[in-house]
Amino acid sequence: MDILNTDGHRGGYGNILLPRGLSLPLDLRALSGGRGRTELEVGFGNGEYTVRHAGANPDTFLLGMEVSPACVLRCARRSGGLDNLRLIRTDARYMMKELFADSSLDKIYMNFPCPWPKKRHAHRRVTAREFTDDLAAVLRPGGVFELVTDDEPYAQEVQARLSAHAALELRSCETNPERPVTTKYERKWMEQGKAIHRLIFAKTRDFTVARRTWRDSEMHIRTEYPPNEERIAALDGTSGRRGDARWAFGRHYAGPDGAPCFLVDTFSTDDEFEQRYYLRVSERGGGTLVQLDGTANAFLTPAVRCAAEDLARRLGPDGNAAPAP
Repeated sequence: MDILNTDGHRGGYGNILLPRGLSLPLDLRALSGGRGRTELEVGFGNGEYTVRHAGANPDTFLLGMEVSPACVLRCARRSGGLDNLRLIRTDARYMMKELFADSSLDKIYMNFPCPWPKKRHAHRRVTAREFTDDLAAVLRPGGVFELVTDDEPYAQEVQARLSAHAALELRSCETNPERPVTTKYERKWMEQGKAIHRLIFAKTRDFTVARRTWRDSEMHIRTEYPPNEERIAALDGTSGRRGDARWAFGRHYAGPDGAPCFLVDTFSTDDEFEQRYYLRVSERGGGTLVQLDGTANAFLTPAVRCAAEDLARRLGPDGNAAPAP
């Protein structure tokens, strides 16, 4: 497992889990060092709450998930020598159920998530059905989900939607609760007299969801045509889209000594989750094999798979190569 540990050479970075080498679902017992309790914070922002909470609860293993790379690095710097905290840069909507097995987490936190008020952004809310199902799956029976928000309509929507879930039950709904650890903006808003709402739900029964396959070693896309550098070079500047998945190709790099192997700089987004990585194009059995390069620190989201499939398609003589059987 590839973890950036705190040391002088890395400028005080804390522990960051990188996609390369992760075995899914995560082995939480091994990661936690035998700690009996595991919690997850989704969307930790600048990491103030995350680090203070982990520091105040050394017997709890805490994981943080955040989309922004800047926020992950900022939180990593804050985390100092904490050995009960790991950070993952990813989008919980896609990866929470892939990273965690059913009934594996004791608690999940969300502190002041964006309420996404526009209708076209409704799929990004915690109330979206798939994400609610994922919460119910990864929490252990009796485990809790805690959401804190300053947006009262959003709190009301979350209360209504999650209360209707077969495996979740509302345990408390409070205004301006006393919390042992607070965020910078939470303190600021309370000083201004703004109401803070906290909802706590408990998992009441077993629940499961279908998982995908996210291991890069299992994404092998083959075509019957051998690698052709001219067509690979022509990829530079091209792009594609399928639903919320978008991708674009950049420069390519050839293997040493003219070997039929190339790396293609690739950028993709799943909605707002951005990843950059190399796709490896190599000769295999007279045809072409496309896969994530071994150095790639990318989760195999739908956009990554779409990019690989599109690259393989563009390598045919007419730009439309069919996958080999």
